[in-house]
Amino acid sequence: MKKNILIILIVFFASYTRTFANNLIMGTPSVSGNSVTFTIKWDNSWNVTTGPSNWDAVWVFVKRQSCVNGATSPWVHAELSTSGQSVSGSQLQVDLVTDNKGVFIRRNTPGIGNINEATVTLTLATAVGADNIGVYGIEMVNIPQGQFYIGDGRGDMHCFTEGGTDAPKLIDATVQSTGLGAASNYQKQSLGSTGNLLSTFPIGYNRFYCMKYEITAGQYVAFLNSLSYKQQLRMQRDYNSNTTPPTSLAGTQFHCWPCSNRSANIVIATPAQSVTQMSPAVYANDFDNDGVYNEDEDGLGLPVILNVKNFFAFLDWAAIRPMTEFEYEKVCRGPVTPTVNEYAWGSTDLFRDFDIVDRGKSTENNRKNGLGPTNSGTEILFRTGMFATASSDRLHAGATYYGVLDMTGGVWESCIGGWNVDYSTFTTANGDGNLYESGESMNNGSTDMAEWISNRIIIKGGGANWQGEAMSVSARNWTSFDNYPFYQGGRGVRSY
Repeated sequence: MKKNILIILIVFFASYTRTFANNLIMGTPSVSGNSVTFTIKWDNSWNVTTGPSNWDAVWVFVKRQSCVNGATSPWVHAELSTSGQSVSGSQLQVDLVTDNKGVFIRRNTPGIGNINEATVTLTLATAVGADNIGVYGIEMVNIPQGQFYIGDGRGDMHCFTEGGTDAPKLIDATVQSTGLGAASNYQKQSLGSTGNLLSTFPIGYNRFYCMKYEITAGQYVAFLNSLSYKQQLRMQRDYNSNTTPPTSLAGTQFHCWPCSNRSANIVIATPAQSVTQMSPAVYANDFDNDGVYNEDEDGLGLPVILNVKNFFAFLDWAAIRPMTEFEYEKVCRGPVTPTVNEYAWGSTDLFRDFDIVDRGKSTENNRKNGLGPTNSGTEILFRTGMFATASSDRLHAGATYYGVLDMTGGVWESCIGGWNVDYSTFTTANGDGNLYESGESMNNGSTDMAEWISNRIIIKGGGANWQGEAMSVSARNWTSFDNYPFYQGGRGVRSY
């Protein structure tokens, strides 16, 4: 089998501090022994000590595939060594995470602006040998430790409250150390977990990283192309039992809902083959439906609609985890006192006004000047972060307090939570980067993710199919529709 070295570019990101696209570029890696070296640069990075007092970072991890059994060998997560991780120059530092699943690359001192090209060397726990190597990068935002409110001061829409009142509830160090306890402590109608939420539950006070954007079509295709045939088959079946398998003809749609130029269009580029063994399919994006794949016009930056099983599998593969609905509210409002019915950008203002150009391209943008997710209620999904421009403020970019985008609008955010179900055993455990042979998530905040597929997911923030009060930060109107995606997707977080 020919040895391949891959670099997976996860782009189309923007930041709150500068609020326009970050243009993440990672160079093709070289391998020597157990070291993988590549270049990295991105625009509009920040590390600020006032206001949100946080920074952006790139989460980088490595996959490897043995060449012994050809294309049937699974891609697995590459463990990093406890030493030997480095980056050149004076702008950046490399933070190795405690489980050695990857690194965060970020500014090492306060500053705002572009990151010059730097050389990163990651040292794997074992030598590469003849393995194929894939390097992946996802932009994330640091959410610092600190107190915040859940609920916005109203008791309807199942919002969180301070006990039986309508007041928002403060989550501080004491609450984190003792836990929230019974649902009656944080929801007026006791519509929360049937099991007490203890200090081990991710209430949100402690620090974590959050993806800047919802999972995109480009990211999801990269994920699919690292799976075995059996795992791909499970992804297809779990998304929609009526769709065709990985052995289908080139051009067959795997993921297109809703179609008609409204959402991402993921197709089979090379069918899976069965001779003596089954080799997986190669997937691609073809938004313009011209049969030429992964062009700039093919919607790689569009958010992807995923049901719960496929969503969890992606997060586990990326060694991150789902966020809780408590963490969702912290990411949106930070330490600021809530405003009733506020959206993720801290205001109740919402003005739909759009004229989209370069549809499906990395340059897709809005020529008008709406507020927040101007696609709400249109059933059209726009490029992630599209409303953040060089001149946009938080309101027009639709940015959260910490600089995360599209937390209102786009696709519904899938969060751990819900009404009258026991989600108290969920923890801060991150995904381990590997999936079962069946394609299901192994470990992602719980010891058995199969238990979390139904009834323990609540969807937050509204989507392109919805306009109304349910889009507000604190609304808790809808739980997951399981295998019917309902414009559902989301993003992951990582505890550290």
